[in-house]
Amino acid sequence: MKGKWALFAGLNGGFNTVFFQEIYEGSLDGAESRAYQLAIEDYESYEGLHGLRTTDQIIKDGDAEDEDEAEAIYIEEREGWLEYYIEEFDETKDYN
Repeated sequence: MKGKWALFAGLNGGFNTVFFQEIYEGSLDGAESRAYQLAIEDYESYEGLHGLRTTDQIIKDGDAEDEDEAEAIYIEEREGWLEYYIEEFDETKDYN
């Protein structure tokens, strides 16, 4: 279904950075993918801070033996922090 979507994304937990990000025009799948990408970008902006580990930190902490294993752990940890959703855009609503 094509339409206009309000995208919300950020990090859950103690960060509570989930907020309106942008308006997206296109398919529902495209809007969901874009919101997910925005949440990843928010995570990456905190990477290495506040306990959000990089792959190098995962290896240094001894939780992975190689880059592939560290990447898998990194993705699992990241997914636990991401929060995102979309709403059908409403011209009458103030998203800011």
